[in-house]
Amino acid sequence: MRFTFIALLLVAMAGTAHAADNTPNRNLVTLSAAAKDDVASDLLVVRLFVESDAREQAKAADTVNKAMAAALTTARNTQGVKAQTLDYRSDPIYDDQQKISSWRVHQGLRLESAQHETLTTLLGTLQGGLAIESVSYEISDALRESVVERLTDEAIKRFSGRAQKVAASFGRKSYTLVNANLDQRGNLPQPMMYAGRAMAMKADVASPAIEAGTQDLEVVVNGTIELAP
Repeated sequence: MRFTFIALLLVAMAGTAHAADNTPNRNLVTLSAAAKDDVASDLLVVRLFVESDAREQAKAADTVNKAMAAALTTARNTQGVKAQTLDYRSDPIYDDQQKISSWRVHQGLRLESAQHETLTTLLGTLQGGLAIESVSYEISDALRESVVERLTDEAIKRFSGRAQKVAASFGRKSYTLVNANLDQRGNLPQPMMYAGRAMAMKADVASPAIEAGTQDLEVVVNGTIELAP
């Protein structure tokens, strides 16, 4: 019985090896194509903060809360500007004897707008009570989606053209797409940071000079084709 089982196993293995040997060779070629564009940033994003130190935690918090409430009211009354509060922290400050000597309360505010002049003017107003942490230009979701859709069409057309050229170069009349992947790439600009309190909480502060830049958006198609016999 044991010898019969071994014989059957050897026959099955031989059949599998024979089937693998008879598998036709596939003429596979891997290639890629890309479409890229330099897109003007259309969304201005600014992060600000207010910070207060006081011996009593409640006093520091009250100062921050009032300043942030005033800034939010001003921002919300400015057409075309979107405001969002960020982190709120209350940290103890220790003296040399590791005892709490005072408290530091901090809260952030994020502003964004496609109306750059409007937001820049608003910053000049808010700097009387808040400090600028960073300024950056970004591509809005709507613009990014539109550009990526166009670049995707271009990249696919270039991939198809390259695949046809490869097939013709090998003397084949056609090809079959085996697989394909789309990859979106883009260089995000680093926000301009402001050290310490250089832009912080001073009255009669001029609006910062800000200029929009551009960002590279790219769509890459990677795929494998099988050349016709």
